[in-house]
Amino acid sequence: MKLMITILMLAFCASGAMAQQTLTYGWEDGIATHLGIYGNVGDAINVDDFAHTGTHSLYMTEDPIDGTPQVFVAWIAALQDGDEVTVSFWTYDDTPDAAPSSRIWAHYTSNAILDYQGSAGGNGDYSPGTGWSEQSFTWTVDLLGDPDRTALCIEFRMYSAVGLPGPYYCDDVTVTAPDEAQIFFADDDPVVANEETTFGGVKALYR
Repeated sequence: MKLMITILMLAFCASGAMAQQTLTYGWEDGIATHLGIYGNVGDAINVDDFAHTGTHSLYMTEDPIDGTPQVFVAWIAALQDGDEVTVSFWTYDDTPDAAPSSRIWAHYTSNAILDYQGSAGGNGDYSPGTGWSEQSFTWTVDLLGDPDRTALCIEFRMYSAVGLPGPYYCDDVTVTAPDEAQIFFADDDPVVANEETTFGGVKALYR
C-alpha cells in the first residue's frame, strides 16, 4: 500500500512538472501595439482593416531601412532551466522569395524586459510570401547558470529592401509554456521585476 501511494505521488509530481498553459492574443482590443521595439521600426499600429482572424492585427513598417528591426509581441517570464516554450504567430507576406519578409526570433532577458541577456535564436525560415502564414518555434530554456537569464522576449523580425519597407502584419500570437511561467502580451501591464515600475512605464521608454 505504501509503495502504491509513493508511485501515485511520483506520478502526480511528474505530471504537474510537465503541466502546460496556452494563451493567445490577437490585438482585438483595438488599442495595444507591442511590448517594445528594437531598431528602425517605423509604424507599429493596431489596425482594424486587415486581420488573419477577428478584425484587428498589428501593422508595421521599417523606416529607415537598415539592420533588422524587431517588434516584441510576447514575453514569457519566470522560466526555469530546461523549460520548453513554443510560440507562433501569423504574418502576411505576398512577395515570394523576396523582401519584405519576416520570421520569429527571441532573446533572453532577466525579469525586466529591457534587460537583454543574449540571443535565444529562432526559426531559420522566412515567411513564404503566399499570403497569411504561421511561423513558429520551440525554445528549450538554457539559463547557462545565470540567475538573471529567466525570461524570453519574442521578436517579430523584419527583412526589408530599398523601396520595400513593408507593410508587415502580425496576428494571432499563441504561447505554450509551463504553468509556472508568466505570459505577457501587448495589452498586459504587469509589475516588472522587483521594482516599483509598472510595465506601462517600461513600454513608454520605447516610444
